[in-house]
Amino acid sequence: MSELEVQRVASPVYVIGGFLGSGKTTLLKRLLKREIERGVKPGVLMNEFGEADVDGASLAAGGDADDIELRSILNGCMCCDLSGSVAEDLKHLIGKVNGAPVFIETTGLAATGQVVGAVRQALERPHDSQPHGRLAASVVVIDTPRFADVRRVWPAVRTQLRGVDTLLLNKMDLDHDSHVRQVEAKIRRINPQARVLRASFADVDLEAITVRPGRRRDAGLKIAKLTDTTRGFQSLTVSILQPIDLSKLQSLLKRFHRSVLRAKGFVRIAGARGVQEVQWVPGQFVARPYAGARALRRAHLVVIGKRVRWQRFFEQLDRCIPSAKR
Repeated sequence: MSELEVQRVASPVYVIGGFLGSGKTTLLKRLLKREIERGVKPGVLMNEFGEADVDGASLAAGGDADDIELRSILNGCMCCDLSGSVAEDLKHLIGKVNGAPVFIETTGLAATGQVVGAVRQALERPHDSQPHGRLAASVVVIDTPRFADVRRVWPAVRTQLRGVDTLLLNKMDLDHDSHVRQVEAKIRRINPQARVLRASFADVDLEAITVRPGRRRDAGLKIAKLTDTTRGFQSLTVSILQPIDLSKLQSLLKRFHRSVLRAKGFVRIAGARGVQEVQWVPGQFVARPYAGARALRRAHLVVIGKRVRWQRFFEQLDRCIPSAKR
């Protein structure tokens, strides 16, 4: 194969969706690790609903920051802003990776099928002699134990599950068989064409994720009307300048579990060195040392919710800082 032919190999593009805290980034890390171990430098287009790139920094925590091409879209949802900016970011990544895979992780409030349709249309536009891409597969990660709760607070669940190739029932370790069967029956009714897989910690056969089902229709293109799936939700980024008491932070988030649906970020811990990466959804709190190569400019927490009493939340957050004056 000539050098010119190598340059024109189409990059496979994968879209990864799923509600807030479902396990999208965990799945993405597994996919990236596989590509890096193959000697490939993949591209990542990361969409965050907030102003801080927490998930992008989390990817760097694995020590692979130099092995990926990362581009971030902050402060919004790409399914609600399918303008030329998203297409340009995608085209930029495809040009950088030169035939390697590109992974798009949507915000947790995105209608993934809308993103799939927009990506397909962007890739079909002629790019002259520039490197080009092809839509390879799409997947939505589902927080199975919280499926009913998510449907109550986010009416766009059905919209999110449509128009994708694979539905991944995640967090099997936290659920029981009868409930899993109920959830699977519901999602199959919403998207009967999709492949349905099960996993814990997004540990799944990656080949099954990256290969489209044989008789899959291009449902993403048939979504005629764009839906604003972020309506009613807010995302605020809080700078936390002092070390914090993790147990108090966990208790605070638990008290606000009906309105705060996601919290993530990087904090310093009272009495300890270094930075901790914090990940929280109702019922799950994880804190682990952050050892990423990317320098963090500030300790911060991204909080996403609906009808949150923000003033009261911030007042109680201040009490999680041991040195704060009362």
